[in-house]
Amino acid sequence: MQTKDSGLATFTASSQRPVSAAVDTSQASRPSATAISRKKEQLLSFSSVTATPTVATTAPARPVNETPARPTPAAKTNGQNPLIEQTHSVSALALAALPPRMAARRGAGNTVLGPSEAELREVFNRAVETAIDRAPTIFRAKAEQEAAIADVDEAKGQRWPQVDVGTQTSPIKFGKGSDEESGSGGINLAVTTPLYDWGRIRNSIDSRKRLSVAANESLEAEKETTGYEVVTTLVELGKQRIIVDLSQQFADRMDDLVKMLAGIVAVDKGRYSELTQAKARLLQAQALRDAADAKARDAEITLRKLVGDRPIPIPRTKEWNLRLANLDQLLEDAKSHPTIRQATAEAESADLQAKAVRAGGLPQLNWVVSKSTAEDSIGREQPWQTNLTMTWGAFRGGSTRAAERAALQRADASRYQTDQQRRDLEFRIRTADNDARTQLERAELYRDLAVESGQIREDFYLQWHHLGKRTLLDVLSAENEHYGNQVSEITNRFDGYQAILRQYASAGTLARWLRDGQ
Repeated sequence: MQTKDSGLATFTASSQRPVSAAVDTSQASRPSATAISRKKEQLLSFSSVTATPTVATTAPARPVNETPARPTPAAKTNGQNPLIEQTHSVSALALAALPPRMAARRGAGNTVLGPSEAELREVFNRAVETAIDRAPTIFRAKAEQEAAIADVDEAKGQRWPQVDVGTQTSPIKFGKGSDEESGSGGINLAVTTPLYDWGRIRNSIDSRKRLSVAANESLEAEKETTGYEVVTTLVELGKQRIIVDLSQQFADRMDDLVKMLAGIVAVDKGRYSELTQAKARLLQAQALRDAADAKARDAEITLRKLVGDRPIPIPRTKEWNLRLANLDQLLEDAKSHPTIRQATAEAESADLQAKAVRAGGLPQLNWVVSKSTAEDSIGREQPWQTNLTMTWGAFRGGSTRAAERAALQRADASRYQTDQQRRDLEFRIRTADNDARTQLERAELYRDLAVESGQIREDFYLQWHHLGKRTLLDVLSAENEHYGNQVSEITNRFDGYQAILRQYASAGTLARWLRDGQ
């Protein structure tokens, strides 16, 4: 497949896969008559026969240049392992964040037949943007952000003169002295302007502003969480689809074997037990295929929940070009993770709120302008009045001091939360980095093992079918082992890809990496 970094490519499954090496089996496990060769990555063809074959047939010779030769082990020098020396020979590639086995394969000139990192980021970024545009959790975070902005405006409004308008009716007197005349009812107007409050309003405004910052960071953290859920679902779906293809190939191979044995049993009834064994293995292969298909459907349902019905072109290749992340850079980026910035803003807000509560317990100086339209007992209207007032809650049962302590404790709790989050993110990144390297390295190991087991299964089949030197159980076991190695390779490789993405999400840089690769 040819790709370009500037555009989105069409991904198709490749019929061939690079083969790293081939191992020589013992003389007892190879046909002694004619050397038998096979085409790489093709299923053996089974055909029904009317009699037990007695003459071995040969297939076209395998092209020599398709399978890279295994390096001949050199003699140890100065007590060093030759494998270690080979790894050192590709140290430049190792510095490019490649596991040793993958670096050795790249050093041998073998390229990864899969989409480039730029193409993957483009596919992932489009899916993430679609999910963000429709995620209810994002809408909730945006609503909280708007509420925090409104809280800031509410605190700022306390700086302006507070205008109170009220009214009252004429009083109704009863009892002794009720015969005296009283004034009429009217409308009361009072304008109160705070002059000095020890910084209560200022600290309240600053506290609300810090909560607004925390709401902004909460929105960014929610976007990172949604993006990580989308990209891991895409990777999981890509993995399960490939496993479905491998399971279908395994089931088809068992089905062909059953059909061939059915033809043999029609002539030789004594081999009915072999047909039973093959049928049992066919049922097992079909069960594995159905299980893989069910997991793929689960991933498709999860992806549809996140991005809707929009089609996502998920690469259907066994390898993707995802580089390992820079551990040191991610650890540095994690210090400014949105959740850490959110907790820091909340701690600062709690400190400012404690100052506002403390200032509220001190004397408050206000300027008051008032007017009432009510008339006194002789019909005179009340004049405009202006005066300075000072109010002080001298005793509130300790509630003011308790509110201040509560705000300070919330600030301490936010700081402890920040420290815990910083520690969790650091070890989450380190764990993900270790998982990515380990699983990608293990995937390379299973890749080489699958090549060897693939040749062994072909040899066992030919030795059983043409030479009679193997039992059917050996053939079925080799088939099952080869399938297991292929599935293990795909599982470890794509789990390694998910670990790489988990590193970016843990550092809070997933969205930035998807946009520009930084």
